[in-house]
Amino acid sequence: MTMVDLLLTILRWLLLIFFGAQALIFIGLVLWTIWTDAIKPRLIPADDITRVADDIIASYPDPELEAFARHERAWYGSDGAEQTYWYRVRKAVRRRLEGR
Repeated sequence: MTMVDLLLTILRWLLLIFFGAQALIFIGLVLWTIWTDAIKPRLIPADDITRVADDIIASYPDPELEAFARHERAWYGSDGAEQTYWYRVRKAVRRRLEGR
């Protein structure tokens, strides 16, 4: 094996290690985003959602508008977890108001 072949082999391994680490970091960030924005908010207990919906219904004259405003605020803040949370609260408020 000549010196050039040895240097090329070392360079290939270094590039593989570098780009492999970048790929692992990217995959980790994608998984983290999926966890925080899609899965974690859905694990909030239904009792908490119901409690917040009850508080909104008791405290505001137009509870559906208030729940929508909070959902919209999370949307403008680009907070996926909060959007999912307030979407669930909006659904609970709507169900409770239709049940009247």
